Amino acid sequence: MSETELRPLTAKDARGMAEIHANAFDRGWDALEMATHTQKDLCLGVDYDEGLAAFIILSVAAGQAEILTITTAKAARRKGLGGVLLTATEEALRKQSVSEVFLEVAEDNAAAIALYREAGFTPMGRRPAYYRRANGRVAALTFSKNI
Repeated sequence: MSETELRPLTAKDARGMAEIHANAFDRGWDALEMATHTQKDLCLGVDYDEGLAAFIILSVAAGQAEILTITTAKAARRKGLGGVLLTATEEALRKQSVSEVFLEVAEDNAAAIALYREAGFTPMGRRPAYYRRANGRVAALTFSKNI
Protein backbone atom coordinates (compact mmCIF):
# COMPACT_ATOMS: atom_id res chain seq x y z
CA MET A 1 0.00 0.00 0.00
CA SER A 2 1.23 3.47 -0.80
CA GLU A 3 1.73 5.99 1.95
CA THR A 4 -1.55 7.24 3.43
CA GLU A 5 -2.23 10.53 5.13
CA LEU A 6 -5.10 10.94 7.59
CA ARG A 7 -6.39 14.46 7.98
CA PRO A 8 -9.38 16.50 9.13
CA LEU A 9 -11.63 17.45 6.23
CA THR A 10 -12.87 20.95 5.49
CA ALA A 11 -15.44 22.55 3.20
CA LYS A 12 -12.72 22.57 0.51
CA ASP A 13 -13.02 18.76 0.44
CA ALA A 14 -16.82 18.77 0.00
CA ARG A 15 -16.86 18.20 -3.76
CA GLY A 16 -14.47 15.23 -3.55
CA MET A 17 -16.42 13.81 -0.62
CA ALA A 18 -19.67 14.08 -2.58
CA GLU A 19 -18.17 12.32 -5.60
CA ILE A 20 -16.91 9.41 -3.50
CA HIS A 21 -20.21 9.15 -1.62
CA ALA A 22 -22.30 9.23 -4.81
CA ASN A 23 -20.38 6.25 -6.18
CA ALA A 24 -20.96 4.21 -3.03
CA PHE A 25 -24.60 4.79 -2.06
CA ASP A 26 -27.99 4.81 -3.77
CA ARG A 27 -28.52 8.39 -2.65
CA GLY A 28 -25.22 10.17 -2.30
CA TRP A 29 -24.94 13.37 -0.32
CA ASP A 30 -24.18 16.47 -2.38
CA ALA A 31 -21.32 18.91 -1.89
CA LEU A 32 -23.45 21.32 0.16
CA GLU A 33 -24.41 18.54 2.58
CA MET A 34 -20.76 17.53 2.86
CA ALA A 35 -19.65 21.10 3.48
CA THR A 36 -22.25 21.37 6.25
CA HIS A 37 -20.95 18.18 7.86
CA THR A 38 -17.38 19.52 7.83
CA GLN A 39 -18.61 22.48 9.88
CA LYS A 40 -20.53 20.58 12.56
CA ASP A 41 -19.26 16.99 12.68
CA LEU A 42 -15.97 15.12 12.97
CA CYS A 43 -14.84 14.47 9.38
CA LEU A 44 -11.59 12.61 8.74
CA GLY A 45 -10.18 11.57 5.41
CA VAL A 46 -7.42 9.41 4.04
CA ASP A 47 -5.36 10.56 1.10
CA TYR A 48 -4.03 7.76 -1.06
CA ASP A 49 -1.70 8.38 -3.98
CA GLU A 50 -3.28 11.39 -5.72
CA GLY A 51 -5.83 12.67 -3.21
CA LEU A 52 -8.85 11.96 -1.05
CA ALA A 53 -9.64 8.26 -1.24
CA ALA A 54 -11.78 7.55 1.83
CA PHE A 55 -13.54 9.42 4.60
CA ILE A 56 -15.68 9.08 7.70
CA ILE A 57 -18.22 11.46 9.21
CA LEU A 58 -19.25 11.19 12.85
CA SER A 59 -21.70 13.06 15.02
CA VAL A 60 -20.29 13.52 18.53
CA ALA A 61 -22.33 14.48 21.62
CA ALA A 62 -22.41 13.73 25.34
CA GLY A 63 -19.62 11.17 25.36
CA GLN A 64 -21.04 9.18 22.44
CA ALA A 65 -20.49 9.20 18.70
CA GLU A 66 -22.43 7.92 15.72
CA ILE A 67 -20.80 7.06 12.42
CA LEU A 68 -23.00 8.84 9.90
CA THR A 69 -21.10 7.52 6.90
CA ILE A 70 -17.82 5.92 5.95
CA THR A 71 -16.83 5.26 2.36
CA THR A 72 -13.93 4.62 0.04
CA ALA A 73 -13.48 5.63 -3.59
CA LYS A 74 -13.91 2.72 -6.00
CA ALA A 75 -10.28 2.86 -7.14
CA ALA A 76 -9.01 2.67 -3.54
CA ARG A 77 -11.20 -0.15 -2.22
CA ARG A 78 -9.72 -3.35 -0.76
CA LYS A 79 -6.59 -1.50 0.41
CA GLY A 80 -7.40 -1.37 4.13
CA LEU A 81 -8.39 2.30 4.20
CA GLY A 82 -11.66 1.63 6.05
CA GLY A 83 -9.70 0.00 8.85
CA VAL A 84 -7.25 2.91 8.89
CA LEU A 85 -10.17 5.31 9.27
CA LEU A 86 -11.81 3.34 12.07
CA THR A 87 -8.57 3.03 14.05
CA ALA A 88 -7.69 6.69 13.69
CA THR A 89 -11.24 7.70 14.53
CA GLU A 90 -11.12 5.80 17.82
CA GLU A 91 -7.96 7.67 18.77
CA ALA A 92 -9.57 11.02 17.91
CA LEU A 93 -12.74 10.14 19.85
CA ARG A 94 -10.81 9.11 22.97
CA LYS A 95 -9.25 12.59 22.98
CA GLN A 96 -12.80 13.99 23.06
CA SER A 97 -13.76 11.70 25.98
CA VAL A 98 -16.09 9.60 23.83
CA SER A 99 -16.66 6.15 25.31
CA GLU A 100 -19.10 4.53 22.86
CA VAL A 101 -19.57 4.57 19.09
CA PHE A 102 -22.73 3.56 17.23
CA LEU A 103 -23.50 2.89 13.57
CA GLU A 104 -26.08 1.39 11.29
CA VAL A 105 -25.46 -0.50 8.08
CA ALA A 106 -27.64 -2.07 5.41
CA GLU A 107 -27.95 -5.77 6.16
CA ASP A 108 -26.96 -6.61 2.57
CA ASN A 109 -23.63 -4.74 2.83
CA ALA A 110 -21.47 -7.75 3.67
CA ALA A 111 -18.14 -5.96 3.18
CA ALA A 112 -19.04 -3.19 5.64
CA ILE A 113 -20.44 -5.64 8.18
CA ALA A 114 -17.21 -7.64 8.03
CA LEU A 115 -15.16 -4.45 8.49
CA TYR A 116 -17.16 -3.42 11.55
CA ARG A 117 -17.00 -6.86 13.14
CA GLU A 118 -13.25 -7.02 12.54
CA ALA A 119 -12.92 -3.60 14.19
CA GLY A 120 -14.69 -4.90 17.30
CA PHE A 121 -18.22 -3.58 16.80
CA THR A 122 -20.99 -5.80 18.15
CA PRO A 123 -24.56 -6.09 16.84
CA MET A 124 -27.29 -4.36 18.83
CA GLY A 125 -30.42 -4.66 16.75
CA ARG A 126 -32.19 -4.52 13.43
CA ARG A 127 -34.44 -1.86 11.86
CA PRO A 128 -36.73 -3.53 9.29
CA ALA A 129 -37.20 -1.86 5.89
CA TYR A 130 -34.99 1.08 6.96
CA TYR A 131 -33.17 1.86 3.70
CA ARG A 132 -35.11 2.64 0.53
CA ARG A 133 -33.70 1.08 -2.62
CA ALA A 134 -34.77 1.16 -6.27
CA ASN A 135 -36.05 -2.41 -5.94
CA GLY A 136 -37.60 -2.12 -2.47
CA ARG A 137 -36.38 -1.72 1.09
CA VAL A 138 -33.64 -3.35 3.14
CA ALA A 139 -33.18 -3.54 6.89
CA ALA A 140 -30.48 -1.71 8.83
CA LEU A 141 -28.34 -3.50 11.38
CA THR A 142 -27.18 -1.44 14.35
CA PHE A 143 -23.78 -1.93 15.97
CA SER A 144 -21.89 -0.39 18.88
CA LYS A 145 -18.41 -0.42 20.32
CA ASN A 146 -17.01 0.73 23.65
CA ILE A 147 -13.72 2.55 23.24
